[in-house]
Amino acid sequence: MFRPDAMTTSRFAVVAVLWTTVLSATPGCGSAQQLVLSADVSQTEFFEDEPIYLLLRLRNVGADTARTYFFGFSSPAVTLSVRLGDGHRFEVTKPILDHRMESSWRGEPVPPGASLLKTMVLQDIMGAAWDLRSHLFAHHLAPDHYELHVEFHAHWGVRGTTPLTVEAAPITFRVRARTPAEENQIGELEAMHHMGWDTTRVAGYPRALGYQAALIHWVEERLREQPDDPFLPFLLYNGMYVVGKVLEEQILGGNVPRFDPDTSEVVSRLRLAVIERRKAATAGAHLVQGLTARHPDQLAVLAQQLGSTPSGEMARHWVARNQPPPRRPPPHRTGSSTCRWSPLTTCRSVAKRMLQKYACTSRFLSSPRPAVRRSAAWA
Repeated sequence: MFRPDAMTTSRFAVVAVLWTTVLSATPGCGSAQQLVLSADVSQTEFFEDEPIYLLLRLRNVGADTARTYFFGFSSPAVTLSVRLGDGHRFEVTKPILDHRMESSWRGEPVPPGASLLKTMVLQDIMGAAWDLRSHLFAHHLAPDHYELHVEFHAHWGVRGTTPLTVEAAPITFRVRARTPAEENQIGELEAMHHMGWDTTRVAGYPRALGYQAALIHWVEERLREQPDDPFLPFLLYNGMYVVGKVLEEQILGGNVPRFDPDTSEVVSRLRLAVIERRKAATAGAHLVQGLTARHPDQLAVLAQQLGSTPSGEMARHWVARNQPPPRRPPPHRTGSSTCRWSPLTTCRSVAKRMLQKYACTSRFLSSPRPAVRRSAAWA
């Protein structure tokens, strides 16, 4: 039997101390880890084509300001992968916004205690691509068990840093087949959604012109009868900005004014009612994110009223983000940015350019960022 002598024991001790020192100095290990990433969808079961509201939260739990690459679903530093019920795992393809930064750029600051929040409907990027004109989402998640993994490569492209990857705890959920009542609801919503492309004329005007009015009427009735309907946040955020080809042609031709949901008192009232009802869920946080474009006054009130709920966190995040920055030299962003799709895997594809355009121009990319120009990836 091997018995270490005193010299061997001392050598082991020195090696152990050195190894502990290396671990403590490596980003992501022990006290050096400042960033914590979490992901949430609020529930563990969804029916087929029910919107899944994914909320990502990056928090700095350290005592110093962390500097990272841009955090968000369109960031190349954020990667998503999914494991299906049969054990097969693949990366989720998503639109990516690239930034070309000046050499002096040292990352985006994340102060101690600060949290960055982003939310989106998962079916905007994940699942089998299909025709958006006929369906509510750009992608379809078939009935199955799913395990979603999210990583953030925090020091991606940040000069003078060592690689640092933070990973959220996996999310597991099940998508089940629809009941007859849910099947009818999906059919009703898809028919309304298709109005934007409907060429039928009623009293001399395209039926597409009635899309927003029909959507608001549906939401008002549903809010009275079933205030927890999972589609309400989606319709009041994503659905409000859907403009099909026929409706867009009428607007561009000057035949009808463009409907602006961000200045509509009716839409604002409905949004605030749904946010209050769903404030404890990621669905509520998703709708709060929808207010950020034009309603900083409402966000400040919601930040106080909604407390420590996900919706309250989202409101406080945007209140902090909307604060005027301190006087300093111009930002290091050059404005030279490109939008592209991450590499396609063999497990799914983006078959239609129209779907690519929708995903890259939908509201989850509307937060303040450098100007986006088309690149070869859009061809």
